[in-house]
Amino acid sequence: MNLRKKYNVYILVFSIVLVICLPFINGSRENLNNDGYKNFLVGIYGFPFDWLHLYPNNGFSFLWIGFIVNIIIFYYIIRILIWLYNKIFG
Repeated sequence: MNLRKKYNVYILVFSIVLVICLPFINGSRENLNNDGYKNFLVGIYGFPFDWLHLYPNNGFSFLWIGFIVNIIIFYYIIRILIWLYNKIFG
């Protein structure tokens, strides 16, 4: 495996770790309706697209499309930040 592919794999793994860990660092968000009462969801996790829903009965829903879109977004954000760093300091 050449260095460029290895570099991209590291960025991909780091973006997956960010997608999984970042929502739990921020804590849960309560889902309130217009009256101020809680809906049936305890928490919705994920940034910028929700990918994990936790329910009061200890159940959960895993939304694949939000998870995959988050990985793609974080992958390109990390690549852009590395590119900017190399342009400024490289």
